[in-house]
Amino acid sequence: MSLLALIWLVAVGLMAFSLVTMTALIGARVLHKQLRARRAARRAVVLPELVHRVGGLTSGPLDLKGLESDAVLMAEVVRDLAGLVSGRERTRLMEALRSVGVDGAMRRMLRRGRANHRVLAAEALAFFPGEETRTALLQAARSDGPRVRLAALQSAIELGEAPPIAEMLDSVVDGAERASLLFSDLLQRATRTQIDEAIRALARPDLPRAVRVMVMQALGASGDGRALAALRLGAAARDPEIRAGAFAALSLLGHPGARAVVADGLADADWRVRLKALECVRRLGLQDFFAEVMALADDEVWWVRHRAGQTLMSLADDDVAKLKAFATNVVKQRRQPTAPAAAQPGATSPGAGP
Repeated sequence: MSLLALIWLVAVGLMAFSLVTMTALIGARVLHKQLRARRAARRAVVLPELVHRVGGLTSGPLDLKGLESDAVLMAEVVRDLAGLVSGRERTRLMEALRSVGVDGAMRRMLRRGRANHRVLAAEALAFFPGEETRTALLQAARSDGPRVRLAALQSAIELGEAPPIAEMLDSVVDGAERASLLFSDLLQRATRTQIDEAIRALARPDLPRAVRVMVMQALGASGDGRALAALRLGAAARDPEIRAGAFAALSLLGHPGARAVVADGLADADWRVRLKALECVRRLGLQDFFAEVMALADDEVWWVRHRAGQTLMSLADDDVAKLKAFATNVVKQRRQPTAPAAAQPGATSPGAGP
């Protein structure tokens, strides 16, 4: 075969490949548009019936034209519509949907199907409280992929059925879950009803540093005074990141008992700890530490100086004189000329006689 024939065959093959690819892309686009149009038409059938039921305009069994068997469609509608209503209207809507078996379809879709559909089912089940829903959500929160697991965990917590704190932490320790911001938010919401369990979790030696800080933050955000002792213990930890996290949690907790450890935090060798201790002083309004905060206004780290200035402004509302005196002293010190070096042997100081 000549070189020219080979080039010609390659060109024909590339053209054929391009045509097939373009045809497939155009076909997929047309199919996608048709599916979207079909989905919109089906929603247009379901939504008016549900809106009428929410408003109390209809009674008796729902007439969804057989579309209640479309679990994906019903999950989308439930998630979008139920979140807009509350009280008797939501109760009326959920009872009508239960009567046609929509909640059962959601639970079945949560157990099997594509990940996107299972996440959708988990989100929709948050509006169907009950023992069967609780069991399905907790099972998904323990055994499925990360996206499905977090969606199921979130819905379970919204229903007041959070799994044990220790179980949630185990999923991070063994690598099944990432210590993400979403996980931190779910941990805070679960901690509100499991304060003692979260305090005991801080004693676990296998907790990664980031997760330990998350637990302390969750305890601080709970506002429960039982967390004070554990957070004060964290403020004395060897790890400076743990100490900083403990002071951040103490500022969230807002308990005056944090006063006992703030002085150590303001004098800490690590600037991150000093910064968080300043935040604690600022949020709790601890006037006793005015002098220490003034000293940190001249700290070697800019961010600490900045935070100290903010804290001084918040503390000086009732004692402006102290703040003015401090500012005057700082200006005088910075304008003062550098002291002359010690005179060398045999040398005379300026202005001295012979």
